Amino acid sequence: MPDDKIKLITPDQRLDTISFKPTDTSAEKSFCNIRLENYARLPFVDLNLPGMDHHVLVYNYKPPTVAVQYSCGDNHFQGIWDKQTLSVIPAFQDNQWLIPEPDSSTLHIMFPHSAVRKVIEENLSISPDNFELQSLFQTDDPVLRNLSELILSETRQQFPSGNLYMESLANALIVHLLNHYSNKTNITLKHNESGKITRKGLQKVVEYIDFNLSDKISLDQLADILSMSSFHFCRSFKESTGYTPHQFLLLRRTYRARQLLLDRRFTPSQIAQMTGFTDQSHLNRFLRRIFNLTASQIRS
Repeated sequence: MPDDKIKLITPDQRLDTISFKPTDTSAEKSFCNIRLENYARLPFVDLNLPGMDHHVLVYNYKPPTVAVQYSCGDNHFQGIWDKQTLSVIPAFQDNQWLIPEPDSSTLHIMFPHSAVRKVIEENLSISPDNFELQSLFQTDDPVLRNLSELILSETRQQFPSGNLYMESLANALIVHLLNHYSNKTNITLKHNESGKITRKGLQKVVEYIDFNLSDKISLDQLADILSMSSFHFCRSFKESTGYTPHQFLLLRRTYRARQLLLDRRFTPSQIAQMTGFTDQSHLNRFLRRIFNLTASQIRS
């Protein structure tokens, strides 16, 4: 937990203190548990930053070829990064960076401290008080790497898969970090078995999805319908349906779009908007995936 005397900054305030800006960011998205900043071409970096109210996972997908220096609290690191390794800046920690070479690339994956506490309170067998993530440098972790690659792909494409997908990836990252890189030991899930959702409960969720297909549906909104945590809801929903919430939402959107295309009252672009796709191209991608047809082929 932070000392009340420590002055913390937000991600927006951090951006105001540095001279370079991210190539892509999720700042305008409504993700509740994750914020993203992609730096496709970093300049020469020499930064001294105050602590934030967010934990930061740094994914080095194109690292510099020279030694990097990183200090976080009382921990000091120096070395040449390998590609696709990761570093962690815990919340509330001042940190300093020296990257004496331009044109490296990195993705910053940020989790609000409040979101991490929520995951602990709702799902884990530990107290959320006084937990800390480790400050890490040059960590090679296949799980973190694979999840970071998925998030990087979404960030570059401006998040076509939407809130459910991003928030599910964020929850998976948070739980993995807490299990493997925190000061807490013997962490177990409160629910060892996810348990299936009742038919009545599933019906409520499906009705909500169908009624809100054109909107941004969040993981918390679906979990709240059944008074479950978002993490527990994901596990139970997959066990009950065979699909993740994100996969199921895309199926409902695609089948509804096909139905509207056969109705012929709306243009494909209008139907894409009505069913929650970003545009007609995004709609066609999933029509091909599920029906092996485009919108125009369905109508012909």
